[in-house]
Amino acid sequence: MVRTPAAKAARDARLERRLGRGLTWLVLAGSVVFGALSVVIGAVSLIGQLISDRFAVTLLVDTALPAEASAGTAELVDGTFSTADVIVSGLSVLPRFLLTLEGATAVATGLLVSVTVGYFCWSVLRRRPFNRPVFWLVALVGYALVLGTVLGQGFGGLGRMMAADELSAAAGADFWPLAALIDPSPAVAGLVILVAAAAIRVGQRLQQDTAGLV
Repeated sequence: MVRTPAAKAARDARLERRLGRGLTWLVLAGSVVFGALSVVIGAVSLIGQLISDRFAVTLLVDTALPAEASAGTAELVDGTFSTADVIVSGLSVLPRFLLTLEGATAVATGLLVSVTVGYFCWSVLRRRPFNRPVFWLVALVGYALVLGTVLGQGFGGLGRMMAADELSAAAGADFWPLAALIDPSPAVAGLVILVAAAAIRVGQRLQQDTAGLV
């Protein structure tokens, strides 16, 4: 049986649609699982820290490497520690609140991203990828990432600085510098998502303008 070019094109189009729907369902399921796990793990971690009064934080350090770091055949010319993952207890109320607020912001942002991805996949499966709720959810994710970086990491950085200050009274003023690392990449991703939200808005307007023409 000889397939005509039209029949081959139709078969390829059907395969592409099936593959696209399969991948969309896979992303939808992944977003649901990721959202559920991030909320559960994040909530358990936050509650556990509050109950046990043991906060896992990353602090900046400024100290030389120990002698064991150069015990091999190679020669270590110079080196220092830049960060340390520590578990701190006995913090005062304010740094505990700030660190908890940072964690809660991260959980809320992760949940919002998962909901947006899941809803967009569901809209694609319904062949309505540019409906109005998608624009608002995507825009909300963009603003949440930008504000979450500024506020969440800002509050968390201040909390870590206060934790370093409370540790320094016993460990020495030079061991824990009063500074914190801020990762700007989520804010940059938020700006990109806001551009995507603007593109979705343009698509919605085009969809409204062309409705009923075909």
